[in-house]
Amino acid sequence: MLFLKSAPQDLPYSPRLGLQLAVFYVISGIFILQTTLSPDDIYSGVILGFIVQLIYTYGVLSALNKKARFLQTFCALLGVGILFNLFTWPIFYVLADSASLDSAKTSMSLLFLLIISWEVLVKAHIFRHALEMKMFGALALSFSLFFISVALSQLLLPAASGS
Repeated sequence: MLFLKSAPQDLPYSPRLGLQLAVFYVISGIFILQTTLSPDDIYSGVILGFIVQLIYTYGVLSALNKKARFLQTFCALLGVGILFNLFTWPIFYVLADSASLDSAKTSMSLLFLLIISWEVLVKAHIFRHALEMKMFGALALSFSLFFISVALSQLLLPAASGS
């Protein structure tokens, strides 16, 4: 799915796979957030991100009468979320390191922006297939998920904005 070749329906319908991906998503989120949040907020941040994706995906699929596609869609979102977490982990490490050069931080910030843009596109691809819609509408859903996640993180975990 990272290369926009496969779709959520290519995944098996497997609650066990969903549970495994949820565990790996939480673990990968902990690695990422330890560079940006205080130790007290790490678990809250990971759970918040997971719940936002869960509720948003279920809500959108339900609203468009596609609830039967929830498990495969959510597995696809979690799977690509894990990969993007792993891709951004070294970037966050450099950005959080006070000894890093400003030029390195600037380069890492640009790389992070590129990766986030790709993540939004991949999630739009997943929504496009799950909801059988045009890419423009799927991009709107993907951007909405991104902005809701960021806004709730800023509201509920103010330590993330102070880092």
